[in-house]
Amino acid sequence: MNLLKELLEAEFYSGKPLEKGGTSIAGDAAPAIRALYGKAIKDGDTVLDYGAGKYARNADFFRKKGIKAFAFDPFNSNATEKEGWDEGKVADAVSLKTNGGKKFSVAFTCFVLNVVPKNVEAEIIAKSEKLGKKTVHITRNMDVFDMVKSAMLKKDKYVYPFYVKEYNKGKDVDPKKLTDEDIMEFCKFGVQTSRGFQRIPDLESYSYKLVRNTSGFKIYEK
Repeated sequence: MNLLKELLEAEFYSGKPLEKGGTSIAGDAAPAIRALYGKAIKDGDTVLDYGAGKYARNADFFRKKGIKAFAFDPFNSNATEKEGWDEGKVADAVSLKTNGGKKFSVAFTCFVLNVVPKNVEAEIIAKSEKLGKKTVHITRNMDVFDMVKSAMLKKDKYVYPFYVKEYNKGKDVDPKKLTDEDIMEFCKFGVQTSRGFQRIPDLESYSYKLVRNTSGFKIYEK
C-alpha cells in the first residue's frame, strides 16, 4: 500500500461522507465570487468553475460580465453532459467533463474543499492546478469550527458519534474537556454534521497564499 495514502487515511477521514447538497445552491453568486471580479479574475480571462453545483450560479455571474466561464462538476449527480460554456444557449449549463483538458486563465473552487475528505481535496487541487494557469480556492472561515464546537458540547446526534467512532477510535470523551486546539484538529480531520460533511482545509500546506480573509470566507491563490 502507498505510504502517503496510509498517512492520509490515518490523519484524515477518508470514508464516504453522507452529503446533503454540497455546493448546489440556487440564486445569485456568492459574495466571495463577486470579490474575485476585477482582481483574481478579469475581463478577457477564461475561467473554470470546478465543482459548480447544479445551478452554475457562480459561473453565470462571470458569463453575465462577458467572461468565458466553463462550469464543471464531476460530483453532482444532477449535472448532465450539457455544454459547460453556456454562451447564452443553455440555462444553468454544467458539464460532467472538463473542456478536453483545455488550459484556463483561472481555475477556481468556491466552498467545495470544505465538503470533501482530504484525499478528494488533494485530487481537486492537483487537477485544478493542471487546468488553470492561476488557481483560486474560496473556503469558509471559522463558522465550521463554531458549529462543530457547539455540536460537541451538546453531544449532537451527528457530530459527537462521528467523533467517537471515526476520530477517537471508538473511545468516549467528555466534550467539556476538549480544547479549541482539539476541536480544530477534529475539523481538519473532517466531520459529519446535520448539514452534511464538513472540513477545514489547510491551503497553506499546498503553498497557497491567503489574499483575503473575512468573517464569512477566505480566498487563497497560487
